[in-house]
Amino acid sequence: MPLISALNYNNIRESIAGRVGNQSVWTEYGSLTTPLTSTSGYGRSFSSNTVVGGNTPGVSDTVTEQQYFDLWLDIQAAHVHQTGVLATDIDPDDFEQGVDQVAEQHITDLTTTANTILAFNHTATDFPTSSFDGPNPLETSGGASTTSSRTTSFGGSADSVKVISHEVTVDFGSHQAFLYFLAAGGEIRFAANASGGTTGSQYTKDWDWAQVLNDAGQIRFGRINQNTWRCDSVTGSGTGYSNATITTGAPTTKIFEKQGGGRTGGNPGDVPVAQIYDDNFFRIYASTNTSFNTATQLKFKIELDDGDTGTGGQAEPGGPAGQLVDESVTATINSTVYTYTPSSDFVWDSTTYNAISLPTPTGTKDSDF
Repeated sequence: MPLISALNYNNIRESIAGRVGNQSVWTEYGSLTTPLTSTSGYGRSFSSNTVVGGNTPGVSDTVTEQQYFDLWLDIQAAHVHQTGVLATDIDPDDFEQGVDQVAEQHITDLTTTANTILAFNHTATDFPTSSFDGPNPLETSGGASTTSSRTTSFGGSADSVKVISHEVTVDFGSHQAFLYFLAAGGEIRFAANASGGTTGSQYTKDWDWAQVLNDAGQIRFGRINQNTWRCDSVTGSGTGYSNATITTGAPTTKIFEKQGGGRTGGNPGDVPVAQIYDDNFFRIYASTNTSFNTATQLKFKIELDDGDTGTGGQAEPGGPAGQLVDESVTATINSTVYTYTPSSDFVWDSTTYNAISLPTPTGTKDSDF
């Protein structure tokens, strides 16, 4: 019979509850703040339960084989989500009641893995990509796309519109779901592109916008260690964001910016070639719908600011060299918001177990380009 006490079992379970569990797990312990407001676990509904032991050490205060296995599942769920692999410190078959004598080392091994989970530092280490579903295009609750496209010209001297933007709301359904998503490493991602027009002709405005959006790459936005918003490009470059807060209400906190221009070659005109189109900016802004401690939504504005006014001195085709030209953007602009949702699992003894598996948030397209 296993001789590990209910007390030791419960202590290990409590140690990981705050990092891994959902609201129902948190409410079992006075050591954790409830209800969840600014911090939470990963949102796992535990397989294990608190064990109520008897008063006779080694007899009535012990736990069953199934109880040990359930706690093993909870510990492995967190380890797999953080690392992508099963912890090898202990084999759940060691807990076969009436088959193997369970030594004190077994509880030590569980503690070792639990401590590894608690030591995980999201600031220094990203969760593995295998622990997520996506990135997938954000959809409405009815399955409609939230992608925005623009085919009408803008930004030129003949255009009344110089700045285009579209806004999207990401809805998590509840504050708890919002916290679980962020705590478990979930992200909202962004990507945009320009095609058609004169994007195939080097050094045109369309071409430069295509380069800007391509160079920005795929951009991620999430929260690390439950205290810092982070935005940066996963596959490209640009100026990101790292701060404890974002605004509430309308999305006005700038979380990403990529500047145009900076290209070599072409007609330098009246200014250095690297400054041509450097008045153009691709930006993303963010906010929560209410204060963070009650928020259920993230709001975003994706903006293309065509501030160029012809300072490059590009020549109009057929016109005199050096004539200032503020050409229109004639390319098709596409912008897509994506979800990157915690969704990890693992296989043991030919059975697949959910690790950290959360619902995918839905969205609304509040405005178009």
